[in-house]
Amino acid sequence: MLGMILFLLYLIFVFPSDIHKKIEDIKKYAVCYSKVSVDEIESFELLILDPDHYTADEIAKFKEYDVILIAYINIAEFETYRGYSIPDSLIIGKNPNWENHFYVDITSDIWQDLIFNQIIPKIISKNFDGFFIDMIDIVQIFPHFREKVIDMIRLMKAQNKGKFIIANNGWALIDTLKNYVDAFLIEGLFTRYDFQRKRYFVRFEKEYASKVEILKSLGKKIFTLDFLSENDKRRSYVKNLSRYYGFTPYVSTIELNKIYR
Repeated sequence: MLGMILFLLYLIFVFPSDIHKKIEDIKKYAVCYSKVSVDEIESFELLILDPDHYTADEIAKFKEYDVILIAYINIAEFETYRGYSIPDSLIIGKNPNWENHFYVDITSDIWQDLIFNQIIPKIISKNFDGFFIDMIDIVQIFPHFREKVIDMIRLMKAQNKGKFIIANNGWALIDTLKNYVDAFLIEGLFTRYDFQRKRYFVRFEKEYASKVEILKSLGKKIFTLDFLSENDKRRSYVKNLSRYYGFTPYVSTIELNKIYR
């Protein structure tokens, strides 16, 4: 009996299971908020998806390809195309860049109940591996939400041990959030999109140099998500620039509605 136990331990340590991949080891990932097919996900190690597009069975099929599946969740905006409603009194502003996105009073008990007792349990029921938390930067518009945002992310981590937490940007809270998230995804680090002129630009080094140093000092996995038009020849340059600094890149269009390899 002892010999069998020792043999099993040997197998565990010599041939470790990769079911629970380390997020630090991810080298190829993608973000897509339109529905993707099984054929599109091959070769990716991590995908950030809109959970409303998938059933639990579809997620199980994706997992046969040994990919980490992260669910998008917006903690500070009411998106009118979702399958829920909220009282008008919770809406405190409109996102000028995205149609059907409205800022909400995240301190409301109604909103907290929606996030923690409806949206998150629905995501968990589909067996996603973690959460991609959007609109942390609501604190740049409404600074008094600072502590509530931190509390929400802290609670998400505490209630979902074993799930990955990836923060979208969060510059104003980054020193605190590093204690509760597994990784940061930084949008537009090396590029920017002008919503008024509908044009893409590659940033000058002076625009991102100080941010790169901050990110490198965090001791966390850093994903970069940059935006360029589909046929822009600078896509390879931007991806290589991200890798040069030790980050993991993905380049898409601003719509994030297609998988790019």
